[in-house]
Amino acid sequence: MSDMERSLHYSSLLWKISMIALLANMHIVSGQTEKKQLFPIPGIINKVFQTSCMPCHGSSGGRFPKSRLNFSRWEGYGASKEAEKALLICSSVSKGTMPPKSVRESKPELILTKEQVDLVCKWADELKLKVKKE
Repeated sequence: MSDMERSLHYSSLLWKISMIALLANMHIVSGQTEKKQLFPIPGIINKVFQTSCMPCHGSSGGRFPKSRLNFSRWEGYGASKEAEKALLICSSVSKGTMPPKSVRESKPELILTKEQVDLVCKWADELKLKVKKE
């Protein structure tokens, strides 16, 4: 085997080993970061979120709103983080800080009704209790 052939052989072998290591590492990392969603968002709450929250906090929303809460990543949050986020949502909609004032003025249809706020807060409280039991 010539030096050139040997070099190509080792390069190919090194590339194959690197790919195997990379794939194995990706599998390990994905297994470590994968979090089971124990408590999916109920349909009635999801409908409220779809209408009033997803325009900013969904996959097509802005960078800043999604940095605070990103519904497109909700299932990856895990149960305790979901409960934490749900309580923050309840607090924000109860205080009237969500949607923010600028959005409330330009798109008043996004403002949750008192009944919707009550539903979201009841769900958040139930979620908190379920997580404590886990």
